[in-house]
Amino acid sequence: MLIFNKIYKVLRFIPPLLLGMLFISFLTSCSDTKEITSQSKPMLHTFVEIKVCGNSAEKVINEAFIEMERVNLLLNNYDRESEISKINKFSGEKAVAISPVTMDALQRAVMFADMSKGAFDFTIGPLLKLWGFSKEKAGLDSDNPTPEKINMVKELVDYRALKLAVLKNGNKTIRAAMLLKKGMYIDVGAFSKGYVADRAMEIIKNNGIKDALVSAGGTIVACGKKPDNSLWKIGIRHPRKEGSFLSFVELNDCSVSTSGDYERYFKKKNKRFTHIIDPRTGKPVNRHQSVTVIAKTGIESDALSTALFVMGTKDGIALVNSLPGVDALIINHAGKVFMSKEWPQKIVIY
Repeated sequence: MLIFNKIYKVLRFIPPLLLGMLFISFLTSCSDTKEITSQSKPMLHTFVEIKVCGNSAEKVINEAFIEMERVNLLLNNYDRESEISKINKFSGEKAVAISPVTMDALQRAVMFADMSKGAFDFTIGPLLKLWGFSKEKAGLDSDNPTPEKINMVKELVDYRALKLAVLKNGNKTIRAAMLLKKGMYIDVGAFSKGYVADRAMEIIKNNGIKDALVSAGGTIVACGKKPDNSLWKIGIRHPRKEGSFLSFVELNDCSVSTSGDYERYFKKKNKRFTHIIDPRTGKPVNRHQSVTVIAKTGIESDALSTALFVMGTKDGIALVNSLPGVDALIINHAGKVFMSKEWPQKIVIY
C-alpha cells in the first residue's frame, strides 16, 4: 500500500488515462528478447519508458533519463523553481533569463501556435484554472463560468504576448522571456512531453544507437527497428472502449501522439468537459473524441495533436495534408473516423 501511495503522490496530476492515449508496453512483444534493454520510471506526470537495442544500452538509457530530468526541471510549470514558472511568476513585470533549452522549446511552441493560427496556445493556463483543471481533481466547485468571466480570462491567453529576446553582451549571450500581461500563465502540457522525448532520443542517437523507442505518456518517439528487423508497432487507443484499439501503426523514424477527451475531464449534468480548451472561445472542446498525429519529431506530433483537437475536422485535415511527413487520424464527437491522405493504416475499427 505504501508503494502505491508514493506513486500516487508523484503522479498526482495524471489523468485517469494512465494506460491512455497510446500505450506500447504490451505491444512491443520483443521486450522479452535479450537484445532489447528496457527501463521505465515516473516522470512528466506520467510513466516514461525507454527501449534500446545495442551495446552499453543501460548506460545510454541512464544518460537519456538524466537529460529528460534536466529538461523537465527547466520546463515543468508545476515546479516553482523551473524557468517556465519564473516566467509565469513575473508576468507583466519583467523579463526572465532563460537557458538555450527553454528558449528552443518556446520558439518551437510559438511556431506551432502560428501554424495553427492560435488553435494551439501554450498560454492557456488561466483558462485551465477557470474550468477547474489546475487542481488534483478536475471539476468546477460551482456553476459554469459566465460568458463575462470567460471573456475576461481570455484576455490573459495570447501566445503572441510572449516576448523572446537574444542579446549579446561582449562574448556573452543572454536569452530572456517575458509575458506582457500580469496573470498570464504558460502551461507546457501540450508540448513538453514531445520535446523532452526528442531530447532523450537525441542523446540515444549521439551514443551511436540506431534502434530505440521513447514512450512518454501519449507521445512515442521511435528510430530504427526491433531485433527481428520489424518496425516498432503502436496501438491507437479506442476513445470510448477501454482496453480496445482503433488501429495499429508502425513507426519508421518518427513520432506519434494522441490527444483525447478521456485524458482528463469531468462530467456535469451528463456532459463531458475535457481539459483541452479552445483559446478562441475560452471553452472546453467537444468536437472530437481523439486525435492522433504522426510526425517527424515528438514536439511536432504532440503540439499538432492538440491543435487539431481544437480546430474543426475539415480545417485540421487540410492543415495536416499541407505538411510534409505529417498524418492524422481524427475521431469526431459522433465517433466518425477521418484520416489524412497518407495515414498508413486504412483499417480503423470504431
